[in-house]
Amino acid sequence: MRFSLRFKIIGSFALIVLLSLAAAVGTGNRLTRSRYDDFAYQRDYNRAESLSTALGEWTAEAGISDMTPPFPSPGALYFLPSQEKPTGFRMMDRMMPMEHMGLDRMVVTDLSGRVLLDTADYGKARLSPENKDSTLIRYGEHKVGYLYMGRMIPDSHRPADVLFLRRAGLMTWFITGIIFVFAMVLGLILTKHIIGPVKTLNAAARNVECGDLSVRVPEDRSDELGELSRGFNSMTESLELADKQRRRLIADSAHELRTPVSLIRARIEMMEEGIYPMDEENLSALSTESERLTHLVDELKTLANLESPDFVLQRKDLSLPDLIRDVVHAAGPAIRRGKISVDSGLGGSRPVVSGDRIKLHRLLGNLLSNALRYAESRIIIDVRPAADIPGWVELMVEDDGPGIPEEDREKVFERYYRADASRNRSSGGSGLGLAICSEITRAHGGSIEAGISERLGGAELKVKLPVDS
Repeated sequence: MRFSLRFKIIGSFALIVLLSLAAAVGTGNRLTRSRYDDFAYQRDYNRAESLSTALGEWTAEAGISDMTPPFPSPGALYFLPSQEKPTGFRMMDRMMPMEHMGLDRMVVTDLSGRVLLDTADYGKARLSPENKDSTLIRYGEHKVGYLYMGRMIPDSHRPADVLFLRRAGLMTWFITGIIFVFAMVLGLILTKHIIGPVKTLNAAARNVECGDLSVRVPEDRSDELGELSRGFNSMTESLELADKQRRRLIADSAHELRTPVSLIRARIEMMEEGIYPMDEENLSALSTESERLTHLVDELKTLANLESPDFVLQRKDLSLPDLIRDVVHAAGPAIRRGKISVDSGLGGSRPVVSGDRIKLHRLLGNLLSNALRYAESRIIIDVRPAADIPGWVELMVEDDGPGIPEEDREKVFERYYRADASRNRSSGGSGLGLAICSEITRAHGGSIEAGISERLGGAELKVKLPVDS
């Protein structure tokens, strides 16, 4: 049987409140009865002690006489002979009844246990003299009997006390019931306060499951549910952004692949129809478009490998200056063709990083290729210790080109992004080079950012990597 979360919370809350109240009330009633019994017994014992002396003469006469002598007045009992006896026992100008003095619950026996006086309706003619709950009555130096008052009387019925405690217990349970009902109402309110956001999150999650990634939930709460709502909204925003990037990637990839394929197909058709001769020039053009298509497919494959959860770097200790020299040497023809001066003076610093040689070579190659595309006459490649993070190194590639607009400095690392809206290859390449640089840097635990070169005034691409030694 399946129970809702609301039922589970309310049920648990009700059970906890009920058990807590029952334990508290039960324990309280038990302690109250126990403490009251102790108090009543001590009160009756103190009364018996105070009356034992005053009852000495009467008990002695009653024990040897066949007829019960007159019982002393309440005033005579509560005031010793040495004290001044009042003409009448009054308090606040009212006569005090016997029950207020405890005289209505009193049993007096002689030394053998024969009952001489019974105002408690004890109903027995004898009472064992061996009973410990008794006060000895003396007349002069002689023992003449025993006095029992209230709780001291064995097997005594206490209807007034029992009725009082029972009423008090019933009243306590009645108030407990009211508290329980109030607690349940409060529990329902609290449950609604908790279940409401959970239901909203559940409905939003179902919308996401159905493909609606634009759904958002209120996040105005400051508690854990508010944090959960903000986390959910952040997740859906990331999913929505990833979905948009996926759609754009598919569209951009189709566009990028269609262009060289269309050019190759059109040229081949023209050659077949005799419009273009099948000579070295046209075959070279076909080869160029084929290489461009191969390069694009290779970059897409590289990105896919870098983003794969199974991708593992083949790390080894590498000298960055040696790696930079290899990259500059490999780009020599392009450098000479563009008549660009590349300054890679690295000074005496020879930082070593732990990384994948092929991937870091690709990173530096893409950075240099990007700089060659925009530089007018000069490029600087520099390596130095990071100023803000001890144990890290900064690799900077600067050029004297037009630079990167501030609003584009984060977007240049996105796939197929070009600042030129016309998507002209001559002004932006395939749009995957810097995206690959970003993924390679991330895989090595570093970071990459774009800025303005203070020395050359153009673009500056800065890579930060942890130094191995």
